[in-house]
Amino acid sequence: MRRHGQRSGAAAIRSAVLLAPLALLLLSAQCLAGGAGSGSGRVVSIPLQRSFNRNNNILVARRKARTRMSQGKEMMQLAPDVDFDEDRHDIEPDFGQVRLTDATDTYYYGVISVGSPGQNFTVTFDTGSANMWIPGVRCTSKACLQHNRYDHDLSSTYHPLNGPFSIQYGTGEVRGFTSQDTVRVGGITIKDQPFAETTSEDEVFEMPDTEFDGLFGLAFKSLASGGLVPPMAKMIEEALVDEPVFAFALSQGHRSFGELLLGGYNELHYKGDLRWMRVTRAKYWQVTMEGIWYGEGKFNLLSLGKDRDVNAIPLDLITATNVDGPIKDSWHQERADEAAERARRKARKKAKEGDDDMDLDMKRRKPPTDKSPKLKKLVPTDAGGASPETSAIMDTGTSFLLGDPNAIKLISRIIGAEFRTGDMSCAHLNELKSFWISLGGYKFEIAPEHYVYRDSVKRTCSSAWVPSYDSPFWVLGDSFLRAYYAVFDMRDKKVGLAPINMPLRHF
Repeated sequence: MRRHGQRSGAAAIRSAVLLAPLALLLLSAQCLAGGAGSGSGRVVSIPLQRSFNRNNNILVARRKARTRMSQGKEMMQLAPDVDFDEDRHDIEPDFGQVRLTDATDTYYYGVISVGSPGQNFTVTFDTGSANMWIPGVRCTSKACLQHNRYDHDLSSTYHPLNGPFSIQYGTGEVRGFTSQDTVRVGGITIKDQPFAETTSEDEVFEMPDTEFDGLFGLAFKSLASGGLVPPMAKMIEEALVDEPVFAFALSQGHRSFGELLLGGYNELHYKGDLRWMRVTRAKYWQVTMEGIWYGEGKFNLLSLGKDRDVNAIPLDLITATNVDGPIKDSWHQERADEAAERARRKARKKAKEGDDDMDLDMKRRKPPTDKSPKLKKLVPTDAGGASPETSAIMDTGTSFLLGDPNAIKLISRIIGAEFRTGDMSCAHLNELKSFWISLGGYKFEIAPEHYVYRDSVKRTCSSAWVPSYDSPFWVLGDSFLRAYYAVFDMRDKKVGLAPINMPLRHF
């Protein structure tokens, strides 16, 4: 296991947030119980689910143990039931792990325990929010009565905080009060962790739509509601993990396994090198987003869809690999003129860099911008100065791909999906191509198997591209993240992505 560390609400969770998509496909499931233990100063593995390659962590642990032995140190202490038979390839370690279930590819949940003795709860590990909350025993909403409820009177380590708590999600709200108790997750024991006990939950959290009991936020502290310290931030502050880093490997397939790793990342779970992107605002896991392309097409769909009637854009233009062909109509002529103007600006800039006289001439024609503090205060900003076309957040708590309605409408036309409902025919899936999303200067592929949901029972298909009317940025949820191993570094404020190296299905 490789560890790098140079690294959790009032989440204004996205317009079709993790909760809105949940009502589409979910089936009720038996909650999984997880063991808890204490751990300090070590990496903790939390499988979101494992497939045929279940021995990855064993191999890493074995390698570390041999290294320590070769240095004359004591072999690392592992759980006695971990099998080290090298001839076996289906072993699964139990140390420091919590199973997380893929609920029909729309969200993932795992088990934590709260209190002493521990009371178990299933939670969604959400990079799009920063608070932890679970149903309280005083909550009598239908949603609470269908889930495990926390009774602080049964815990010897409980301390009241008694602050009010509420979070408004895209389709529902939870309300309650704040408490403090011991929380155990993946073998890590967090003492005096602040969280919320809900006293009221909206119907969107009811079964079977929502199988998990609560939520475990993994965004930055600045996003946390009520000033509560997020669990990951507290783990880092108290040196409960080796590095301020965590990583996700999301699986694909109902009830399949993936992995969340706290304190580092697993180099066995990805191919090639991680591509690191700087977080532009340490609140959400927010990075720059430069564009979207379809197949081998040369046009940026974000630019095409901006301030235009996307229904009038010829689809053959979007998929064209050569943009220098003959002008077909006025629309194509306008695009050609825009491209020519961009080329002229680029040529002038290049000439200016090597010509002092031209530089002076440019200064005379275009005076320097006034950068005085007074002027800056008058400049409107949103989402840290980023517009919907230039910013995206990585969000494990959202099922779909949320973004600018114009661009989504254009994408829906391309793949043959109904814009508002996402419904589409399954007959031509083999003809669809990948989309390419540019983030932090890198292009990342999202294939049809990730952006189209298939219901094998109902034999229906639907698009994962969802319009967002009030989000200041794009939201890249599980549909995108399933294709990549995602590393979140809280100290250096960066995100790394690399193609995932885990089986997509669990049979």
